[in-house]
Amino acid sequence: MQFRKGKLNPPFQYLSRIVRIFLLGVIILSLIFIINQFSLADSFPIRKVIVYGVNHVDQDEVKNMITPLVNTGYFNINIDTIRDRLTQIPWVAEITVRRDWPDQILITMIEKNPIAKWNESHLLSGNGEIFLPKEFQDSQGLPHFLGPKGKQMIMLQYFDDINRILLPLHVKISHLELTPHSTWRLILDNGIRLQMGNKDILTRLSQFVKVYPKIVGERLSDIDYIDLRYSNGVAVRWKIPT
Repeated sequence: MQFRKGKLNPPFQYLSRIVRIFLLGVIILSLIFIINQFSLADSFPIRKVIVYGVNHVDQDEVKNMITPLVNTGYFNINIDTIRDRLTQIPWVAEITVRRDWPDQILITMIEKNPIAKWNESHLLSGNGEIFLPKEFQDSQGLPHFLGPKGKQMIMLQYFDDINRILLPLHVKISHLELTPHSTWRLILDNGIRLQMGNKDILTRLSQFVKVYPKIVGERLSDIDYIDLRYSNGVAVRWKIPT
């Protein structure tokens, strides 16, 4: 079997020439694009990034996250990429990012509002989101919630309802617990512990508020806990004198 070098017929030679011209054009356009990118980055650099709404978010963390993303120049910045990157910060609830001519990026953050410390390790926001920031030094003033995951919204609702009922006593919830058996326990900020049970919680608490002055009186420091799991009354366990 013999092989011989063939020659392209004139139509194929013409097609090959078109392909070469097309590839050359693509290369030239690519070079122009790359040159323009560097030109735009050099001619319209971002000189300032302003962040609004920061309270708990570490500004140095924000700076480190977005610095590589704003070095491409005003026209090449990808706003969506910056927004997606910053939403990874645990504190961030909502965020907007926009350019401000000629050399600024404006970032507005809405941080999550911590309502309680959740199961001694996380924080619970007002909309029921459990999150874990890298560090948080102000949790000492927050109430503590102890409960099953997935029950945080009902705990927030009861937290508000119970605190509203307790208003006449000028006390608030310090610790709120919902057990796996759906029973409620709480500690007030004056130190009183309440066993609530799992039925008619708010009704029994309202009755307790009415009789509180007679039961507690001047003996607040002598009370171990108060049991509200009775339909027609309350039980008080007094501390044993030492």
